[in-house]
Amino acid sequence: MIEIRLLIVILCSTTMAKRAKHLLFMEGDPESGPSRIVDANLHPVNRMNIKIATISTAFLLALSPVVHAQVDERLSVSATYAFESEFVFRGVQIAGDTFTPSVEARYKADENMDLYFGLWTSLPVQKVYNSIKEHEYYAGVTFPVFENLKLDLGGSYYQYRPYTDDSTVEGYVGLTWESLLSPAVYYYYDADMEESTVEISAGYTIPIDLKTGLILGGYVGYSEFAGDSKYIGLMADLSYSFTRYARATIGARMAHLDPEEDLLDTDTRLWWGASFTAGF
Repeated sequence: MIEIRLLIVILCSTTMAKRAKHLLFMEGDPESGPSRIVDANLHPVNRMNIKIATISTAFLLALSPVVHAQVDERLSVSATYAFESEFVFRGVQIAGDTFTPSVEARYKADENMDLYFGLWTSLPVQKVYNSIKEHEYYAGVTFPVFENLKLDLGGSYYQYRPYTDDSTVEGYVGLTWESLLSPAVYYYYDADMEESTVEISAGYTIPIDLKTGLILGGYVGYSEFAGDSKYIGLMADLSYSFTRYARATIGARMAHLDPEEDLLDTDTRLWWGASFTAGF
């Protein structure tokens, strides 16, 4: 089956989300502002990463019908190749045009427990304040606690390249309710940066026909990332299923940031994004 994760948080990572953490790096004097915006696409390493992600997704799509017939049905794997015209994390713009390829595996350990692990990456094409590439390795487990209520426990390890060797570890716990609006509440804590985030999200899919649907989502949160801030976000994606194993989406996003400190200004962002997911 295709595992499609609706990113109602982070860009919408629940909070389903890819729970990305970001560092901002600035060229120039931090007080007077950045001296220039860096085009990361000029770096040959970024070109190579984008080519590898494209080839990997195409290969998985071609292979998925064959693999599906041979592997354990309890295992599902998906690869996503996505693009965002802006990369916004918890209300804060991190970069401009950004590719975000990812891969995730899920394993149904028993009737009630699912294990998952994956890799999510951020490859900025147009950088803001010299933001950098990011690699997130994450793993977790979900299991029911009461009827349709599920508990999600996990953690992420973040690496930032190539300008720094810094890394951070973030743990999270969340509750998701399998119902019409799929509400969820998550708590994140970064042990290295000593920052907490609480986020509530919901989503709904409107079927248009057998292959097409409209995905609506929203989230609201409070985070200590880049100073204490409140933020909200909305998204609307048109989804089309090419086959049982492949799906594409395209749509619009909005985020509003309301910081309590002077570190950042109040900001509202509008942008668009698209993705292609293949799996088995």
